[in-house]
Parts: sequence; C-alpha cells; structure tokens
Amino acid sequence: MFERFTADARQAVVDAQTEARTLGHDWIGCEHLLLGLSRRPGTPAADALGSLGAGLNELREAVAAVVGPCADKPDADALRVLGIDFDEVRRRAEETFGPGALERTRAGGRAFGTRIGAIPFTPRAKEALHLALRAAKARGDKAIGSEHVLLGIVDQEADVGIAVLAELRISAEALRHALDERLERDAA
Repeated sequence: MFERFTADARQAVVDAQTEARTLGHDWIGCEHLLLGLSRRPGTPAADALGSLGAGLNELREAVAAVVGPCADKPDADALRVLGIDFDEVRRRAEETFGPGALERTRAGGRAFGTRIGAIPFTPRAKEALHLALRAAKARGDKAIGSEHVLLGIVDQEADVGIAVLAELRISAEALRHALDERLERDAA
C-alpha cells in the first residue's frame, strides 16, 4: 500500500516514527500520524490542521496531555535549562550515525524507553492507513496523499488521535470542512 502514497504522505509516516521516538513511545499511533502530518507545511493535511489551531506545537502539547511521554525519556525542558536542546542533539546524532542512533546507546537494552529498529503501528493506526486508501478511492484519486491519511484518522469513531483533536476542541466535522476548503482552493 505504501507504494501508492505520495512523497508527502510517506514523509509524514516517517515523521510520525520520529515523533514517537522523541516522545519515547514504542508504538506509532494515530496521535503520531497527526504529528507527522503537521510537520509537512504546505500539504493539505498540515494546512487544514493549522487553520484550526492544531500546529505541530499545539498537537505535541495535546499528545502529551492525552498520552504523556515515556517516563525513561530525558526531560527536554530540564535539559533546555542547562542549555541542551535534546531535539537538536537527536537530530545531529541521527544525521551522523543514522536514524535511531540514540536508541542504540544504552548497554543491555533500550534507551529512553524506545525499541531498537522499526516501531510497530497500533491497530488503529493501521486502520487509519487502510481508511486513507478508501478515502483516496472514494475521491477518485490514484495516490494516497496527506489529506487521505488525515481522513483515515478522523474517520475512526474512537482513537487516541480523536482524543488529541478533542483536547484541542477540534471535531472531525470541522477538520473535514477545513480539509475540503483547502482541497477546493487547490482545485481552483
């Protein structure tokens, strides 16, 4: 199925894994997909989310409120007080040594509560990706874009992704409407 994803949609899934690792989570859920989608400015999904006040920072705060970070992850705020930007340290380590470099550093197991290698998708995240395929077919699109992944998330009745949006007081209907407006602008 991933071969049908646009480059932006594929990158959003990769970004979702990065967000999961940053939070110290051992899974990729719809909450991480939302974060990954919001990291792609200029895409229909990021624009629709942003138009409703759900930018990357707001979504990160909502995910933290709903799910919380892994207890073993270093406290980024505490490190920042010391002048250490953990996200920048991670970025540079991964740039030099490859993705997940910090996760392989602790002897005898996992670092910061994350697994080594690929992080599995939750059943709901898998369902969202399948619903994205359905959304693309329903719209007559040949490729699965960020907009379809977002629709796959909001088409579920109960999920952490829906809870994250609710934390920001965003309904599925409002998000669909914002997405439709963005897509209509592109079509014009």
